[in-house]
Amino acid sequence: MGLSGRQHRGLVLSRGRDHRRRSARALRFFIAAVGAVVVSIAVSFPTESASLISALSPPTHRRAAVDPRSYPAMYRRAADACPGLPWTVIAAVGEVETQHGRDAVRSKAGAVGPMQFLPGTWKAYATDGDGDGRTDVHDPADAIATAGKLLCANGAGDRATLATALWNYNHSWEYVARVLDVSAQMETAKGAE
Repeated sequence: MGLSGRQHRGLVLSRGRDHRRRSARALRFFIAAVGAVVVSIAVSFPTESASLISALSPPTHRRAAVDPRSYPAMYRRAADACPGLPWTVIAAVGEVETQHGRDAVRSKAGAVGPMQFLPGTWKAYATDGDGDGRTDVHDPADAIATAGKLLCANGAGDRATLATALWNYNHSWEYVARVLDVSAQMETAKGAE
């Protein structure tokens, strides 16, 4: 004895509803799993400045590796040479430019080193940051000291002209906003230490 047409349609509709329910459950599970991964990544890397606040990797192209923990000290020394310039601003420049030397490749514009200097700018402001009698654009101590000198020369020691000083470092207001945001994140993290 077979199913009547009505019974057959009911069975087909019932199977369709079950399939849609299973599909909806699978989709909800997938969305929850993806959400958990995204949250996990966000918690693991809460700010752009996490690489400075935790452990910094030394530049990979250098002949002698620089102790990554020395970067904050170099940023502080460079800021000390410019009264009013927060060290976190110089550190934020280092983060945004090359992630503290980890991505120190030649830019499309020809800028080089951990603080990304164009040759003419380097020539005008080069500073011996480690006292070895030389200035090397690839040496983090020299590059960071030079960044501080350049920023200071453009008014970074005064909060009223800090944004303009950053704009003179890299002619982009988007860049200025990003550096100030990273600096603020570092200030917040520093306050939590």
